[in-house]
Amino acid sequence: MFRFFQVLIGLFFAASVWAQKPHEVLVLVNKNSQPSLRAANTFVAARQIPKQNIVYLDIPASAYEGTATITPDEFGKLIWEPANAVAKEREIYDHILAWVYSVDFPIRVKTDSDHENQMSVTGLTFTRNEIPGMDMIKWGKFQSKLFGGPNGQIKIALTGMSLCVKKNGLGSKATAPVEAAFLQRGLRGRMPMPSMMLGYIGENGNDIQTVLDCILRGAQSDSRGTRDGIYFVKTDDKHRSPCREPMFDFAANELKQRGITGIVTTNFPAGAQNVMGLQMGAENVDPSQIGSFANGAMAEHLTSWAGEFQKRQTKMTEWIKAGATASFGTVVEPRSNPDVFPTGRFFSHYISGCTMLESFYQSVACPLKSLMLGEPLAKPYALPVRVRVVGVDNLKKDFTFMAEGKGPQDGIPFEYTFLLDGKIIQEQSIDGSVFLKIDQLSDGFHELRAVASTPGLVQFSGTADKYITVNRKGRSVQLSPEIKKIGKNEHAVKAKVGGMEKPVTLKLVSGEVVVDEKSYSEEAELILDELIVGEGPNRVRVIAVYADGMEVSSEPVSFGITF
Repeated sequence: MFRFFQVLIGLFFAASVWAQKPHEVLVLVNKNSQPSLRAANTFVAARQIPKQNIVYLDIPASAYEGTATITPDEFGKLIWEPANAVAKEREIYDHILAWVYSVDFPIRVKTDSDHENQMSVTGLTFTRNEIPGMDMIKWGKFQSKLFGGPNGQIKIALTGMSLCVKKNGLGSKATAPVEAAFLQRGLRGRMPMPSMMLGYIGENGNDIQTVLDCILRGAQSDSRGTRDGIYFVKTDDKHRSPCREPMFDFAANELKQRGITGIVTTNFPAGAQNVMGLQMGAENVDPSQIGSFANGAMAEHLTSWAGEFQKRQTKMTEWIKAGATASFGTVVEPRSNPDVFPTGRFFSHYISGCTMLESFYQSVACPLKSLMLGEPLAKPYALPVRVRVVGVDNLKKDFTFMAEGKGPQDGIPFEYTFLLDGKIIQEQSIDGSVFLKIDQLSDGFHELRAVASTPGLVQFSGTADKYITVNRKGRSVQLSPEIKKIGKNEHAVKAKVGGMEKPVTLKLVSGEVVVDEKSYSEEAELILDELIVGEGPNRVRVIAVYADGMEVSSEPVSFGITF
């Protein structure tokens, strides 16, 4: 079923809070999978991901069915190379700090004939398609540059940091321990590429509705973290529990210093309500015994095959099914190595305001076999930030727009980033204004986004969009509200072109995907195929292309699709 709404979907999320920012995320979608489209549509709408940051890949069913295993060559050709090519073509490559995979993607890369030497898809993404030595994979000797310690190699416990701080550094005036001195200048070109998957719906995984519910739980968790409900459970499992128990008391003490209660216990919290987090080591566990999870909860149980869905032992997806917002597992045998799993300090980063994804990657020293499922931008402990943009709606001459960020209390300093139609036009600075020159803009609809960020190790931020119509050549186009159903999943729509000049062609566009294209005529009908855009929340616009190359965009129209 196809339903148009007469308001822009962005209006539902006029100002939202972020730690890691939406424009820093690249969303990968399997265009051959309707569930992949549906999950991505839901995530993109909930998190206001710019349309330029959505990449549609051609992933065959053979790559994600069964064991969901591909070769390194397939990873490069199907995922790594085309995704990066699109990011570079759209001029967003330099500010992408993390990837988010939708559902129906492979989870494992056969990097070696020895099963223990194989990597997860997210692991190979992290190393930017470079395969480390086999011993580093098998024995968990690889040391992540994002890891916040402590372990055998990093003796200190670093505070939580946003990914942008990890990349760009603390600044020359900042002091840092010797082991963390590299953070002054930042990782720059050596920055890994962390990633998460929205869900796994393959064999013995979740169904798509469970994944959608998980995404919404993450979005609803922002700035609503509880001050208790975090459990560190010691079990009698001699292989899985002892390797992580030493960090439980350490982590609980860190939480206590921040006014958060972390309970170290030998009792599984069956029946407990509003559980915010749980870590344990056990081969089999029943997550359904938890009374309820709070939005934004993370739970995992450190076992060999939580991410191997054809083998025994409880799967990580059971935590998602029970109501957690994210979970963790390994896709091949990890051995009882604490460096391969999140330490209890995951919650130290989480309560500092980092996102789910940022917290995972600062607490896992060797993420090469890791599979992290759930809502990556959940940030229950981030400070709420609201943003407003002041300026004209109709741009007829050069104009300066102003942005203002507001936090929970007065006097909080902000830095501002501005994007126009999804591309950064002014890098983060203390300047809360941006000057638009009309002669550099095409006629029609544009989206100006302001991002207000607090300086510091964890950058709390908010976004606001300002919708602008430009008129310097008298050209305009609108999508007609009349819709004609012409097939089971197809609808015909028309465009209304304004002005004396007429375009050469018309394009119906969803994000950056051209759904249909026709030569211009007053009676031209553009065909919207629901199977191309997929279920869930959607936006389309019509673009009129003129003889001089100017592309004039209509105001987007929002709609929902339900099959």
